[in-house]
Amino acid sequence: KLKGFSLLLNIRASETEPFLFIVHLGIIMYILLINMNKFIKYALVFSTSFGWSQDIYTEYLVVNGDSLDVFSYQIPENYNVINTHPLLVIFHQWGGDQNSPYYTQFDEEANTRNWLYLSPFGGSSNNYNHQDAQYFVMQEILWLSEQYNIDSNRIYMVGGSMGGAAGAIFANNHLDPTQPMVAATASASGIIDCERRYYEMDGNNSMTEWFGGSPEEVPFEYHRNSAVFFADSIQSMHFNLQHTPFYLDFGTTEPHRLHAEELYELLQNYNLNMWIDTDPSGSHGFSVIDETHTSDWMSQFELERNPEVINVNLDEPSRAYWLEANNQIVEDEFIRIDCERLNENIYLINQFNNSDTLIFHILNDSIPSDIQFYNYQYDSIFTIGITGTSPFISSISDVAFEGFNSAYWNNLNQENEIIYVDISWGYYNMSFVFEDFTDVNMDGVWDVTDIVLTIQNILGQIIFNSTQTE
Repeated sequence: KLKGFSLLLNIRASETEPFLFIVHLGIIMYILLINMNKFIKYALVFSTSFGWSQDIYTEYLVVNGDSLDVFSYQIPENYNVINTHPLLVIFHQWGGDQNSPYYTQFDEEANTRNWLYLSPFGGSSNNYNHQDAQYFVMQEILWLSEQYNIDSNRIYMVGGSMGGAAGAIFANNHLDPTQPMVAATASASGIIDCERRYYEMDGNNSMTEWFGGSPEEVPFEYHRNSAVFFADSIQSMHFNLQHTPFYLDFGTTEPHRLHAEELYELLQNYNLNMWIDTDPSGSHGFSVIDETHTSDWMSQFELERNPEVINVNLDEPSRAYWLEANNQIVEDEFIRIDCERLNENIYLINQFNNSDTLIFHILNDSIPSDIQFYNYQYDSIFTIGITGTSPFISSISDVAFEGFNSAYWNNLNQENEIIYVDISWGYYNMSFVFEDFTDVNMDGVWDVTDIVLTIQNILGQIIFNSTQTE
């Protein structure tokens, strides 16, 4: 599965023999540790298989000979490679590890629903969802997706306490539709604002360790690794949760209840898919959450990849749905983007700060004859780029661009199938001229592909753009 040498060890145990299993696992881990020098130069895959009705494995994330993380995953007993299967990612509490969440009922829920199940360690028992821990999770999801047929539209996340906000934090930081994204997430006593919790606890050594200092020293690290920053919403990533269904649970009297209720209030009428416990029970962490109800609630949602409105704070240059920010002017401040798509021809740029280039990934299934941009960011000049996955981009021979009412623009050019232009505040129109091809897919040759596309257009399976129709 990973390039290089693989060591496979199978352990069988029944659910009624936990002590025997622990003894066997301890012996095998000891053997593994004393032989680690022999295997460290290889990509090591250590797998354990528990003897429940579903198969459970433990493996290591190894990159360039370094073991970065350990994770456990479960394959449902009715797994069928022909079908896609949802994935449930579960995050342990502070002090736990990749095996801790098996003491909940979420693994049984996943098995019953025919979901795959992933439990990351996150690099340490006290990781607080820092950037490297999120990277580990991303790589583990990608690895699992290569081995099994996972439904990328139904990746759900849940966690308790320290891990309670991990799904929301991962969702905030991963909005690229070409990579794994979160379809819905649930929090059990989640620590959703790390800076606020740091001061409530009169300091937190784990946060200081993984974020690189206190909130006074590295405030941006606390804000980018939190679901929300209540003290200053401008420096908060909660905007990014607009299209991520969010389930909030907590104990009756714990401070995490107040945090969750305040976040719920903040997101109301902004995120339209939220649930919050109005009659909480339990004390803290996984003890407060009903696994069946949580799984039922999340299962109704699929990933939103293509929203009409994108309103986000990006912690680094990256993609958010159909937009992408290139470059970051001030590294420890968020890139602010607020844009809307009224239809395939009209786009509004309401706000764009702390970056100099905004790419629109909008030329996909078809290319409209013209596109209008309304830029309301009045105090700067920046570059917009227009691109996409359409094979017809290469057939664009000329681009016309105009600004209305003396709106400034400059430097119109095309590079690597991206059309760039500098704009300021104002209203603009972009139109395209295509090479004079007579075939449908515009490669200059009539062949079987053109016939298939024509049939699909007649059947209504695809829609020709104006150039193809002509």
